[in-house]
Amino acid sequence: MGDANALRPLMAIMCICLLTSGCLGLAMQREIMEGMRDPVITIEKSDRYGWDYTFESSSDLNAILYSNETPIIFDETVSKLVIEFRAQFPYSSTIEDAVGNETNEYRYVEVRLWKPGTKSAGGNPFWTERATQDYSLERFTYGKSDLISGEWSFEVEARGYGINAPIDQLSFHDHFEVYATITKPCVQFPETQEGLECTFISELEE
Repeated sequence: MGDANALRPLMAIMCICLLTSGCLGLAMQREIMEGMRDPVITIEKSDRYGWDYTFESSSDLNAILYSNETPIIFDETVSKLVIEFRAQFPYSSTIEDAVGNETNEYRYVEVRLWKPGTKSAGGNPFWTERATQDYSLERFTYGKSDLISGEWSFEVEARGYGINAPIDQLSFHDHFEVYATITKPCVQFPETQEGLECTFISELEE
């Protein structure tokens, strides 16, 4: 009996489809099917950009130079930006006390985030940070009012050592990690809810 009751709405839809022709029939079918769907869900989703790098020096023990950059697209839907930064330079304070600030030329990490057009115009970065000694994890948070639409540039330049000494206690590896995370609204459709997949609103508007 229960199965028969469940089939009645489907049979009614089929009858309407058969009795209705042309564009009107297609429109009615579309409206009926849309009405049967679960509503879409809007959630906040994050996109993360950045680097996690550990230095490995060559046998000649020269400092290794590392540099990288990546574009980040901001649009009007971006609601938040969070930058995370951390650096580790083992024994850096001891060495600097012994030989002075010259060590800053060989062991450092500098990160910059540029607003669109600022770098080419000779302006200052939106955000920048430089570490020559151990730098504990820190987060920098910016809201919608601080951000503008366009292609931003995220870049890092660093130099460091990664020494594998015969005595483990003397081995050390300079390391840094820096990430920029933007948060945007995202639409999750009923058919993909189980997979937690969603599409950014800005992509739907393209």
